[in-house]
This record gives sequence, structure tokens and C-alpha cells, in this order.
Amino acid sequence: MAGKTYRDPITGELRPERRSGIDRRGSSSFFDFLSSQKRRRKSRGRRKTDRGAYVDIYGSRTWGMVIAILCLSLMDAILTGFHMSKGTARELNPILQAVIVFGGLPAFFCVKAAMTVFPVAIIMIHKEWTVGKYAARLCLWAYILLACYHMYLILGIKIIKRLRS
Repeated sequence: MAGKTYRDPITGELRPERRSGIDRRGSSSFFDFLSSQKRRRKSRGRRKTDRGAYVDIYGSRTWGMVIAILCLSLMDAILTGFHMSKGTARELNPILQAVIVFGGLPAFFCVKAAMTVFPVAIIMIHKEWTVGKYAARLCLWAYILLACYHMYLILGIKIIKRLRS
């Protein structure tokens, strides 16, 4: 065993094999997977050179970001419905505008939720990848800015009403 070598995938160097040859893995079944928490991945890996990977357990920061995005999306849908019912704004997304025309506000809320939940789920699954990290932050900041815009519209409407009366 002492003479065995392997090629390091990162540097390409030949290195001596340090494994003992004893297989430390135990037998496992599907039920063991469901009952055991110790085998579940919480991060992409141990080394800085490890590339993005899929994980099983998501941290509180990830869940917080997802909940914030979903709450801001819900707020966007409610405030858009409010503005449209008052006649002070219209939906700029052509897909959602068609949904409003043909299905009304209940269909609008359902499609708006689906258009947020599915992409956020994909982003959450890929949270350890660089693109996933940037996509999650971009999505959160876009909804924060959209919420600020809605507040600006609401305050602007109140100010205009006060000036007219």
C-alpha cells in the first residue's frame, strides 16, 4: 500500500495515498437515511477550493432571505392590486397584465405567487453556487426597491390629495 499514489485533481501533482484500505462506510438503507441527521450536508464542503454543491439543511440566513423575498412579493401583489383598484397604476408585466384581463385579481395573485415561489425555490436549491448567491441577493434587493417604490406611490397619492383639497 505504501507505493500507491494518486493525482491531485486541483494541482495535478502525484501524491502518496494515505488511506488505510479499510472501508469505514457502514451498510445503509432508505430508512436509515430518513432517521439519521449526521449524514446531511450543511455546507458545500470543507475546503476553500470546493466548488458549489447541493446541501440538505439550510441555515437561518437562507430561510430569512427566502421568507423576506416571499413577504415582499406578497406585499407587491397586494399593493399592485390596491393601486389598480384605485386606478392610480397599472401592471407593467405583460404576462400578469394578461392574467388580470382574463382572470381578474384572484388569478393575478396565484400567478404572481407561482412566479415568485418557483424561481426562489430554484435559487435556494443552488444557494452554494456563485450564481445562486448573486441571484438571491439581486432578487431580495429588487423587491426591496419595489417596496420602496410602492411606498413612494402611496405617499405621493396622499400628498397630491392633500394639495388638491
